[in-house]
Amino acid sequence: MFKLNVLTPERKAVFDIDVTEVSVPAYSGEMTFLPGHAPFITTLGTGILKYKVKGQEKAFKAVLSWGYCEVVPQGVNVLAEFIQTPEEVVVENSQKQIQMTEKKLVSEILSDEDYKFQMNELEKAKAAVNLVKY
Repeated sequence: MFKLNVLTPERKAVFDIDVTEVSVPAYSGEMTFLPGHAPFITTLGTGILKYKVKGQEKAFKAVLSWGYCEVVPQGVNVLAEFIQTPEEVVVENSQKQIQMTEKKLVSEILSDEDYKFQMNELEKAKAAVNLVKY
């Protein structure tokens, strides 16, 4: 049995679902886990979570941002700062966010912390647009 749990500070986005495959946006690139994977912990970046529910062909997707992923013999546990499903994405809002953030990055002098925050917002907005396009 291979279970997936995805938790954020606001909600249990996915809880105790049987899956056959999980791909996460690890900080160093996308990583895919299958049943029987060795125990593992990684830091998450911003990108798209993909998983296949046991008995279904369709892959489910969501935007994740920053957190941790733990692989244990029973499954995968994801603790993320942010998650957004395709149903929650408003493409126009994401495109506006991209434009505003890119303008801010070019026209303003930002502290290192503000720069990292703006880059994360830009990555989340771009991932949201990609989530509903593909």
